[in-house]
Amino acid sequence: MKFLIIGYGAVGSVLVKLLLKEKEVKEIICLDRKFFEKLDDKRVKMQIFDLKEKEKLIQLLIKENPNAIINASVPHFNKHIMECCVNAGTHYMDMASFWDLDPNPNAKVPYKMEQLDHHDEFKKKGFLGLIEAGVAPGLDNLFVAEAASQLDEVDYIKIRMVEDTGSKEIFFSWNKDWLLDEIGSKPIIYENGKFSFVPNFGAEEEYEFPAPIGKKKTYYFCQDEVGSIPLYIKTKKLDVKIHDNNIEVSKLLLSLGFVSDKKINVDGVEVSPIRVLSKLLPDPIPGEEKKFPESIFAFAVEAIGKKNKKRRAIKYSVVFPRQKEIGKMGIGANFISYPTALSAALFAMIIYKIQETGVHSPEVINKELRTKIISQLPKYKVKVYKKVYTPKK
Repeated sequence: MKFLIIGYGAVGSVLVKLLLKEKEVKEIICLDRKFFEKLDDKRVKMQIFDLKEKEKLIQLLIKENPNAIINASVPHFNKHIMECCVNAGTHYMDMASFWDLDPNPNAKVPYKMEQLDHHDEFKKKGFLGLIEAGVAPGLDNLFVAEAASQLDEVDYIKIRMVEDTGSKEIFFSWNKDWLLDEIGSKPIIYENGKFSFVPNFGAEEEYEFPAPIGKKKTYYFCQDEVGSIPLYIKTKKLDVKIHDNNIEVSKLLLSLGFVSDKKINVDGVEVSPIRVLSKLLPDPIPGEEKKFPESIFAFAVEAIGKKNKKRRAIKYSVVFPRQKEIGKMGIGANFISYPTALSAALFAMIIYKIQETGVHSPEVINKELRTKIISQLPKYKVKVYKKVYTPKK
């Protein structure tokens, strides 16, 4: 297999190293504005590239003819790269949507998954655009599909996450602009066929994660999964909540208006608070993750409904290794970039086997391929727990 990967940052660099462990991968071409390291592997070609040169990218895709192009840069470039894939006839994959408010008052989802604009073009050409194929969104979507497939009816889908650095010190696991934007975005839930906005960090809930995590307080958070899952899985209700051990910092930034993109006048100068804050905060430093050895990421999904006319719930909990374990792998990953890059690598390795064409998120992946991905997780020190129970009414 041959991949062209755009972006060699916190996630892209780890993705490349994970893909190189696969025997089927014969060549990887990496494009970025700059590279902070050089890999000693003949299968990797690193090229300084300006994404603004659209025609140059199209010609590169035609010349190299990769199995897929993987966008490991920020979602701002999604549509631009997808347009190049349409012209070159190449499978496409990314890990998140730009996820901005849709100006169309009749839109199905309040936030716009801009990649879906290219669905018809990809379908007509017979290619696949696999979007939101990271860990969350991405792998959790796949587990939702797996859980829901075991029920006859689904009433409620829960997604719960935990990000814990084990420290009160602020640590940016990847792009700080994107993380600040997530804090300021309004969460949505899906209920009775409609999407509704809910308060940031609202609806506090004590949620039980597997040991060694245990019970954690979770809150509403803006996540892409809410926008895609109802398009594939029929359910009455869906919500996402997250636990962050530094949630109070996020609440403070939100309450003070520091994560707002709305410009304000400061001594006659128009400034955007979130852009100013981003400039003031330090950039992520390679190797800084070593200061947080106990950092951990995990998610749980539950599909609650009926099986054979009886109430039933299917719960999957997925726990990734702590930072101190990830550090021993020698791939320069942190407790967020490793789960994201690993999930993307697993999706990339099966993308050519997905029969559907057009633009889709991981819920479209069939049972056989879902099983293949899930079965590989323990090999990468990821623990998967399944629980089947009768929920309380």
